[in-house]
Amino acid sequence: MDMNSPEMQKLLAAVTGRTEKGLLTWKVMEYDPIGFMTEMGVEFEGSETENFAQNVAFCCHLNKGRTIWLEAYESVGFPSPGGFPEPGDGYSLRGLSYITIRIHSSGGHVLCRCASIIRDRMKALLPCLLCDSVFLSTRDDFSRLPENDPGRFLAYLNQFDESGGLKRHPLTQLMTDFYRHNRCADFHFLAMACATGLKKN
Repeated sequence: MDMNSPEMQKLLAAVTGRTEKGLLTWKVMEYDPIGFMTEMGVEFEGSETENFAQNVAFCCHLNKGRTIWLEAYESVGFPSPGGFPEPGDGYSLRGLSYITIRIHSSGGHVLCRCASIIRDRMKALLPCLLCDSVFLSTRDDFSRLPENDPGRFLAYLNQFDESGGLKRHPLTQLMTDFYRHNRCADFHFLAMACATGLKKN
């Protein structure tokens, strides 16, 4: 099913509303803590981009045994073909999200599946609002997780950072804090705030 179909838009609105009212309970089923990657970006004219990213899967149970799965892969970085810039260089932060929604029957069969890459929040507002409400409703779950060792995060980062500029960058310092304290909802809202359809001038 298409994420923008009338049926899916109606479902997204209903699930978001019920989540916001506390009528649906979501659980964190899988969580990959914030990491760093360099990848060939569909995000910025095919150039190599550098990103911080997180991957989270949520699940909620509906009546009659059905379940909804929401998977959110999100990244924050600079759309810079020259690599990770100095604070005054490059463009504004770029946010990106890849959202997958699946509805399963009581027997575990997939009844519906749709996915969407979100580069511009305003062009995919309903799936973004659903993610907002789910991240907010599970915020306490993340706060109860044990802290991560930032030394492991920074050691991995050093593999990409011969000059040391990446480690000292303000965004890296923020991401280190997010990583240590499992600040997944904060990462989500940062990514969504930066998913503005930024175009090269």
